[in-house]
Amino acid sequence: MKTLKKPLPNQEKTKKVKNTIVFDAYAWVEYALDGPNADLVAEKLSMTQQALTPATVIGELKEAMLKQNVPRKKISAILNYIKNRSTIVNIDADIAEKAGEINFKHKKQVKDWGMLDSLVYATAIVKKAQVITGDPHFRNLQNVIYIGK
Repeated sequence: MKTLKKPLPNQEKTKKVKNTIVFDAYAWVEYALDGPNADLVAEKLSMTQQALTPATVIGELKEAMLKQNVPRKKISAILNYIKNRSTIVNIDADIAEKAGEINFKHKKQVKDWGMLDSLVYATAIVKKAQVITGDPHFRNLQNVIYIGK
């Protein structure tokens, strides 16, 4: 898992930004498995006032790590870290309703857009947050910190 050994550039002078960021599965995989954008995710995690993780992301993340043959002990440690470092957002009626609207609209516009994408984006809208992701489905959406290629 990515750990910051020293502050990243500009981080020493910068205090926590007064914002909220929703971390999706892509961002957590980058961070936890030390992917190419792990430093950027670590920087955003350390600078945000509130880190949110939709409960659905926990399932996506576990599946991704199982597919990559990450040892179960490491999976458990990563998931515990995420649960301790971010607020897990359960899908309530407001988020579910907003996700239905988003899903209806985006399925027509974005190839392979799915309900899990809608739940992540709805969480950000309802919580007045940004989403950090590298999922190409989110590339051109507002309030997205895009870290993909």
